[in-house]
Amino acid sequence: MGKILHCGRSGIGMVVACAAFAVAAVVSSCVRRELYVKPDEGRVLLDIDWRELAPGEAEPDRMSVYFYGADGSWVRGTAENGRFDGMLPSGNYQVLVVNETVEGVGYAGMEDFDRAYAYALPSEGKVAGGDQWIGQPGWVYSAHVSDLSVAKEDTVRRVLAPEPLVKRVVLNIRFTGDYDAVTGLSAVLTGVAPSVRLVTGECADGYASMTELDPRPAAAGVYTASVLVFGVSAVNPDGSPADNLVRLGLDFNNGGSQVIEENITGEGIEDPTEIEIDVNIDIEVSATSEAGFSAVVTRWEVTDGDEMEVDNRPGGTGFGNVG
Repeated sequence: MGKILHCGRSGIGMVVACAAFAVAAVVSSCVRRELYVKPDEGRVLLDIDWRELAPGEAEPDRMSVYFYGADGSWVRGTAENGRFDGMLPSGNYQVLVVNETVEGVGYAGMEDFDRAYAYALPSEGKVAGGDQWIGQPGWVYSAHVSDLSVAKEDTVRRVLAPEPLVKRVVLNIRFTGDYDAVTGLSAVLTGVAPSVRLVTGECADGYASMTELDPRPAAAGVYTASVLVFGVSAVNPDGSPADNLVRLGLDFNNGGSQVIEENITGEGIEDPTEIEIDVNIDIEVSATSEAGFSAVVTRWEVTDGDEMEVDNRPGGTGFGNVG
């Protein structure tokens, strides 16, 4: 009887009421334990390190984060202000981080870690036989983790350093002779890769394309232009390697014009590790007997970030380090 008195009143009715209350409390306690079972998931922290940011470029303020499960499933999250902080079910994952809001760029195959790629959007209003014209892509960065293990009630941390998947081709044109006869200049680069794999950085999807540059006067007789591309090593539809051609359209002050095409394919421009490639071309302009003008390439070189150049002037030294 003493065990029942703590309910506050005596009597059979109160005994029954207290007993019912005790049973309800036990049942309620069991229900709470079932509702609050901790899920089988862990916390993932990813910090973005911008040590590989292209010089002079701003850090993307948002990165897409893709997690690919071993069972073929995938989920997409977002890293803002340099960090992703989220919960994932326990398991092993592959992780891909990429900035998806990039001007002039589309994305495809994002459901597949190995085949996800970015591609340059077509250039509007450009038609040239069977060649594909593409516009200039913006700066695409990616980083990945091949094996990320997430355990229940645990926290896993990783630091990722996204690398640029585009490179800048800088075209420097120097005219000699009657250089002041040149009043306009257009430029096209062929053999450009239209896409890039986000994990490997390989340009394995699509065929060789062409892109337009906009040369502007930089000094007397000197024009410069630059364009961003995913790569300059691509293949033709038949599988053969594509050439890198610089096609220049010259306008002269007498109303005449001329097209010059130079093949600059070579080891210097195919280095996949370089962010910037400089193409330097010297052109001599001379008057003709027909009161017109003629232009001819006298020298060209391709220089990468390691100061390696290709010198193709008559009697040039070929490949060598610039002193």
